[in-house]
Amino acid sequence: MIADRRSALLVGALGVFAAAGGVQARSVHPPRPDAQGLLRFPTDPRPPLDLSDVAPEPIVLRALELWRTPQEGTILVRAVSADGVEGVVRASTKAEETLDFFRLFVMPKFIGEDMRGLYRILERGYRDDYEYASVPWWSAMGQAEVAVWDLIGKTVAKPCHALLGPKLRDEIPVYLSSNQRGTRPEEEVDHLRRRVEETGCQAIKIKIGRRMGRNTDMYEGRSEAMVKAVREAFGDDMTIYADANGAYDAPTAIEVCRMLQSYGVTMLEEPCPFEAFEMVKQVTERTDLLIAGGENDCAFEKWAWYCDNRAYDVLQPDPMYNGGMMRCLAVQQMSEAAGLLYNPHFPRNNADTAPLLHLCAVAPNLYGFQEYRSRPDALDFAHSPQMAPRGGMLPVSDAPGFGIEYDPSIWSTATRIVP
Repeated sequence: MIADRRSALLVGALGVFAAAGGVQARSVHPPRPDAQGLLRFPTDPRPPLDLSDVAPEPIVLRALELWRTPQEGTILVRAVSADGVEGVVRASTKAEETLDFFRLFVMPKFIGEDMRGLYRILERGYRDDYEYASVPWWSAMGQAEVAVWDLIGKTVAKPCHALLGPKLRDEIPVYLSSNQRGTRPEEEVDHLRRRVEETGCQAIKIKIGRRMGRNTDMYEGRSEAMVKAVREAFGDDMTIYADANGAYDAPTAIEVCRMLQSYGVTMLEEPCPFEAFEMVKQVTERTDLLIAGGENDCAFEKWAWYCDNRAYDVLQPDPMYNGGMMRCLAVQQMSEAAGLLYNPHFPRNNADTAPLLHLCAVAPNLYGFQEYRSRPDALDFAHSPQMAPRGGMLPVSDAPGFGIEYDPSIWSTATRIVP
């Protein structure tokens, strides 16, 4: 019964975009079984796409920098080519803690190289530094890789989505996520109601359980009280997602799934600790609620295991934590080939959402609504256009790169911290 229900959900969600035209999955690096069932390295590992097809001339990187703006916690990545073209994005949320990784590992591998070989640079970096290649290392690499995509797009005068694949959608529906666990239901409802009115969003996400909390809640009964309050406040037409951030073991997560389903919640992220992948698989097998995850994963072998074992229904690679746009595209292709859904993780707002929008624009198996932080995060640097949901949608820019222009004045108020 559960398997039939899940199959119907997946087929239905995938079918929404089937008419848009699929993208054939390419070979990726995880070992695959041979005729005897033994795992072998692929004989012809290929990147998800070949950037030489879109950029006929070398794009050599001259500089790679991190800048801290006056706003606390805001760091920008600037990549500059030998021709003086710049690519700029906001850095990883882990940028402050991984400055040494950026100096010691990332800059030497990127500077002076032809950025058309981006995937090769990442693979070589992994081979050289494999002892360090966890989320902090990939975050340092990923923020550079994402900035380089903006640089490449501006160099060839094309939007990033045109480099990633055929554009399947012009705008992306988003959900509001407040990312708060310390609030009371009435506080959360008041905040979300105001933001829904301002943005027209038709979906919201709430936090449940305690982050990696071993079956505990922030206070007794908070999770169900929160779900109940949000459903009563917004009615049956509002799509609700929930995020447990690894709060539960399998038995508890299954009970929580039943509670969420009783309130019409559609999807649950990370019910179990992300490293407990077999535990997650048990939950996915025993509920017909869609189970999503992967935001903390960065190994292709792990992504392949998820696909082969259908441990999640929805895969959620993060462009920074997973090592960049190219590697997220690889996960999208893997998930599509496995018949799974794709909902990349990138909890930001305003212009910071631009990389996410370009990834989503080309994904045939994109699922549902995409994350947008509900609490205003004023960006304290001069840029255009300003981006905010209208009717619950964000437009995908057709301007070069990610479509965001940064005023040169920002570098006079920011402080360069690397190099």
